[in-house]
Amino acid sequence: MTTFTFAKNRSARILVLTLTLVSSYVFGQRQIDETIAVKSGQTLNMRFDYPELIRISTWDKNEISIKGTVTINFGANDDAFELDISNQGNVISVENHIKNMKSLPQIVTIVDNGKKMIFRTKEEYRKYKAENGSSYDVMSWGVDMDILLDIKIPKTMKTSVESVYGMVEIKDFSAPLSVVAKYGGVDAALNETMVGELNAETNYGQIYSNLDVKFGGEGLRERDFYTHVSAKPGRGPRFDFESEYGNVYLRKSN
Repeated sequence: MTTFTFAKNRSARILVLTLTLVSSYVFGQRQIDETIAVKSGQTLNMRFDYPELIRISTWDKNEISIKGTVTINFGANDDAFELDISNQGNVISVENHIKNMKSLPQIVTIVDNGKKMIFRTKEEYRKYKAENGSSYDVMSWGVDMDILLDIKIPKTMKTSVESVYGMVEIKDFSAPLSVVAKYGGVDAALNETMVGELNAETNYGQIYSNLDVKFGGEGLRERDFYTHVSAKPGRGPRFDFESEYGNVYLRKSN
């Protein structure tokens, strides 16, 4: 029998430093600011790959607001991030792409004694390695991306979100919602009395909750590498949260 307990397992943000210990913010950020008009009866489908954090909430306005910041390779390739928005008939679709992803410069990143350092070329990295050795803790090679989106949605608009790599964070959401976050996970702050039906599942991650609702009996299904919980705690919309490889956090809203 699985015991569901509350856990706040969110890693602290690591300040990105260059070799000269200059903050990455020196390189600037691209600002995202989009507004989409909404007609009565429309639904919203969103799909994202590389944003590391997607915050969603509802508001009283009859429009969708998408704001955020994009930093790719410390400002050098910010324009590679694209938002495709389609507003046709009863469905609004929002999807992102990283343009020419395979041709973007690759950055070497290492973590040494808790300090994150960036090398823009292999030559820079080889020089550091020759002078300091290779006893660092972590090394990665690829495109460096720091992308955050904050999305506000009309309070009755049925919404689905698919995220490949990022965490989806839900707060103050009052419309029917489905979230599938393959690798990043789901973090939902909920008022149980305003949730009509709640479903959460994960394959290789964990489900953590500090909600008063008890998941057991028919509301709990488990097998190897799979957990599904469900409940009908109150009155309101249905929420479905799923992460194949990440965790699902179900928190009491403040």
